[in-house]
Amino acid sequence: MLKPIRFYTIFLCFFYLFFGKQAWTLAQQGQPFFKFPILEDGVYKISAQQALSLGFTDLDAIGVYGFPGMLPQKLDSIDLNLRQIPSKRIGNDLFFFLTGPHQVSVKEGNFDLQVHHYTDTLFYVIGPAEKKMEIPDSQSKLSAPELQKIYGIQFIKWEETNLLTSGRSWYSRPIFNRDRQSFNFSPMQGATGSPQLTVKVMGQSLSEGRMEFFHNNNLVGNVSISNIPNSQYGIKGRENTFRANLSTTSNYNIQVNFNSADVNGTGYLAHAFLTFPFSPTSAPAGRYLIQEGGVIPRRTGLQQWLIRDFYEVQSVENPSITRPGDQLVLFAPQNIPPIHSVENLNLDARNANGNAELIIITAASLSSQANRLAAHKNQIGVSTLVYTVSQLYDAFGYGNKDITAFRNFLAFLFQQNSSLKNVLFFGKGTFDYKGVLGGSPNLVPTYSSRNSLNPLATYSSDDYFGFLEIGQGEWEESAAGDELLRIGVGRIPAINFQEAREAVNKIISYETNLQTEGSWKRKLAFFADDGDNNIHLNDAEIHAGFIHDNHPEFEVIKLYLDRFEQERDNNIQRSPQARDALRSTLQDGVLLLNYIGHGNETTLTAERVFTVSDINDWPENSRLPLFITATCEFGRQDSPFIRSGAEDLLFARNKGAIGLLTTGRPVFSSVNFALNKAIIEAVFQRVEGSFQDLGSIFKLTKNNSLNGPFNRNFSLIGDPSLRLALPELTAETQKIWDIRLEMEKDTLKALQQVRIKGQITDPLTGAHLVNSKGRFNLSLFDRPEKVKTQGDESSPVEFWEEKNLLFQGSGTVNDGEFMTELMLPGSIDLAPGQGIIRILAALEDGKGEAFGAKRVIISGKDSLEILDTDGPKIRLFFGENLEETAPVIPSRTYPLKMTLEDKSGINISGFSPGQGITLQVNNDPPIWLNRSFTALAGGFKIGAIYTQLLNLQEGFNTLKVTAWDNVGNRSELTSSIEVRGSLRMQILNAINYPNPAIERSNFRILHNRPKENLLLTLEVYSIKGDIIYRTSKRYVEAENILDDLEWIFFHNKTKNPTKGMYIYKLELRSEADGTSDSWSGKIIIQ
Repeated sequence: MLKPIRFYTIFLCFFYLFFGKQAWTLAQQGQPFFKFPILEDGVYKISAQQALSLGFTDLDAIGVYGFPGMLPQKLDSIDLNLRQIPSKRIGNDLFFFLTGPHQVSVKEGNFDLQVHHYTDTLFYVIGPAEKKMEIPDSQSKLSAPELQKIYGIQFIKWEETNLLTSGRSWYSRPIFNRDRQSFNFSPMQGATGSPQLTVKVMGQSLSEGRMEFFHNNNLVGNVSISNIPNSQYGIKGRENTFRANLSTTSNYNIQVNFNSADVNGTGYLAHAFLTFPFSPTSAPAGRYLIQEGGVIPRRTGLQQWLIRDFYEVQSVENPSITRPGDQLVLFAPQNIPPIHSVENLNLDARNANGNAELIIITAASLSSQANRLAAHKNQIGVSTLVYTVSQLYDAFGYGNKDITAFRNFLAFLFQQNSSLKNVLFFGKGTFDYKGVLGGSPNLVPTYSSRNSLNPLATYSSDDYFGFLEIGQGEWEESAAGDELLRIGVGRIPAINFQEAREAVNKIISYETNLQTEGSWKRKLAFFADDGDNNIHLNDAEIHAGFIHDNHPEFEVIKLYLDRFEQERDNNIQRSPQARDALRSTLQDGVLLLNYIGHGNETTLTAERVFTVSDINDWPENSRLPLFITATCEFGRQDSPFIRSGAEDLLFARNKGAIGLLTTGRPVFSSVNFALNKAIIEAVFQRVEGSFQDLGSIFKLTKNNSLNGPFNRNFSLIGDPSLRLALPELTAETQKIWDIRLEMEKDTLKALQQVRIKGQITDPLTGAHLVNSKGRFNLSLFDRPEKVKTQGDESSPVEFWEEKNLLFQGSGTVNDGEFMTELMLPGSIDLAPGQGIIRILAALEDGKGEAFGAKRVIISGKDSLEILDTDGPKIRLFFGENLEETAPVIPSRTYPLKMTLEDKSGINISGFSPGQGITLQVNNDPPIWLNRSFTALAGGFKIGAIYTQLLNLQEGFNTLKVTAWDNVGNRSELTSSIEVRGSLRMQILNAINYPNPAIERSNFRILHNRPKENLLLTLEVYSIKGDIIYRTSKRYVEAENILDDLEWIFFHNKTKNPTKGMYIYKLELRSEADGTSDSWSGKIIIQ
């Protein structure tokens, strides 16, 4: 008997595939398809008249398509096509069996309920079919015992509580200790015996709990529920199942008590069903389950359909053998209701262009911004398509809200070609698929784990949508269930148009300005928490060491918390120094910031070195980093209530982050380390000479750090097709030439004068780019030095850091070559050590950037005598016009340029205490400016510093500048500047343009409070004095000119503007002292 069954199963697979491909072909031909809703299991029909109203003239040319319940996670090629459901024509009606969204089945001899997690209404599809899938009549079988019982079932499910706000499991409201809840079932007419009650329960109690069940106030039994551990990350609930036979009564009121020695313990209900036995010879019309097999007796007066599989239906015209788990449907054709609420079905996504590299899946409310992003991507050469969730639900989910429709669509494209690289989910996705709890909308749903009770094993993840090979997708929550991503996956969890627009603005700005020069692109920051036996610092050191050994072109900044002093505030430790260092680093700009340590949804470190409220006081900044946060829950993007720090950073206007690789749940330190290690090793890998996009980096990271369910909550929040602002070309140092000895050298010495030459090359071919021109910046760092931590929460530890910058200079690139001369300071460590030369070059005409590094030995001191006893020549230039005589200014902050000139070069090493470039204003502590100095024109004898005079006082201010040359000669220059009118906020000038104007007018405001936090308000009045428009904006550490305010005349905030003259009023207020100033003028709308 096994061989025929196996053959029949294989035949059915090809049968379904054949019918599915037929439907797809008809859809491609533009023939209409429709969807209709079903709430419960049963037989349904469509009449010939109803079919005609939909445009179908022949019932035999109609097919019904769909899937019973949730789409299967495990990918099968069958599921990429529309699957036809068997049907049977009786007279002028077409009949078919359909299930509701929730499935009751027989598993291991017991009844089981599979709740549809995504919807309570299941849609099916009706459309043309070249060949209808007929329901055959059953054939006579060998004799077997007659079927004795079939079972009618009622069920109740509860979806009120998600205990950890994570995962797919939902429960009733809590039943508190010694409290009671109740629920009801109805009797089923014609039942031949007493029903059985089955209830799935869950308890949360530190002591063993017990749930007692009563039927009409009579105790029928109880079930024990094991206790949970008293630990932060222990399992938070235990499940069990209660079963009992009930007496036959006219009503079934079930009461439930929960009892535990833990006074705070609670019980919950998941679902319950009542199964009534019936005789197959007398059961009324309905749908029944078969628990034990047997021969179905022939019935008269009712149609009998045997449902062995949803797609394998037989009309019982002869006695037929059943198996456990089969279903029997009894019905009278004249009593069957027709389908209703028929809607058009959109199958356009099945005709998608198979050459797209990026797919954006979004909600209709965000589609305009998704399309704007797609237009930008297509313009820069990333082939992109946009689809809404409703389009994919229709085309690949039969119209149902089922997230597997997204996966099947992506697999459909992936199986056609290899162009697909990334998918971007553009919109918020939460675990609350049915909107039970309210809060933020679930615009583009994400995947949630089966586990909802273990804080360390429950998660949400978009990785599921990247399992696109046939056979992938089951994703069991164990190490054995790990699967490999086939494409990159990212999400921009916007909840409204404004957030979507801000995210798109940042991406377009970042990618448009990729080629702009900036040393921040070669800087990486590692931020590590303290305590825990220095595990976070040690992990950060391993990652930083990998960068040092394998990517020396990057400068590593180490923001280790324990290197900074801490203080107590109301017995709470804080570190203002660490907070300031983090803020300053981000403001200066880094390509990537990597954090390791403790955190939660809104905060990094117990000392609150970063909280989301800090973002409000960050100035706007186009140098946006990629954040990597190896911590707990900082990227919890699937909550409808909590706004995570990751989301705030992503949507912060013109600041924050360009993207984040982050975790959304509690994590183990060891898992974090493995993930972080995989990222750091992947992020700078080149493929065919080019750096990879974030999606490819994410894919490599995940595939190289599989660890069961424990790292699945790690996600990419951002655009997976975005490439970091890395120079794509290579700058190679080819020769180091001793100027005075006129020979090539491989070792540098103190006071040595050298000429460094190099060229720009293509990293893929190694070809010299001979026709390129541009500018370069070259820096020389001394060997790393040891730095010792404070030992605040763990023992002090030492780490290595590049502290001494020996030279920094700029020059021009000609014919793809660069050259600079430099002189090493005399005040350096003379012992042998390894320094590093770094080059960053920006080429003209948009040809890109190049960077590179070369390690070099620095040892000893040049023996040739240097005759120089004069200190550097210092000159000061004030303001944007670079005046040599300081003007009287109305501001406490003012631009300053310094030029320093010396035949021996300027000492910026900082190795010898007191030797360096300092600026002192009045009696304030001197400011060190060593790293702000850049030698000019490919030489070392003259250079410049661009800085700001800060904290000037009303009246006369004394300025003192000191500088040392590389030989050890010192110079000092004293100057002064007068401040007059700084005691109050002043608008020094304001203009609006164009004026007159047709659509909009812009404002440019010059004021006297740069670097302060300011609030600017614009009000527009009609000639009659009625206010028609008002807006305001806060500027953090404002520039001296504010030029981004505009009035769009027909903005929805404007009240009925018409052509004519209007009066505007600007008010600018300082947060520092509350003073303000105003400015008024006229605007003419043409």
